[in-house]
Amino acid sequence: MSNPLVEEIVARALPLIHVEREAEQLDTQEAYEAFRARHAELNRQVINQLRACGWMRDDATIEDMREIYYAVLRHPALEGSASDRAVAGRLLNEAWKGLHGWAG
Repeated sequence: MSNPLVEEIVARALPLIHVEREAEQLDTQEAYEAFRARHAELNRQVINQLRACGWMRDDATIEDMREIYYAVLRHPALEGSASDRAVAGRLLNEAWKGLHGWAG
């Protein structure tokens, strides 16, 4: 059974995950820095959306967050690519850093 919260998080993250696939083809640091600059606004939007997801209760624990984090990483939309899972993990770490003790 799918978790609506996990589905929401994945849906919000997928646009940036798909864009990040392009970075795998870049072969210089300069090209990567230009790529990141081009997509900085999308990155900011996705991070803000992940922070604003309505799931984070005031009484959420670090264990609740870990459960969601790993459920996102096991989502079928990400299971075919280690790179996609890495991007999803990075996005959640950045979005949740400092929330309820999340170290990121």
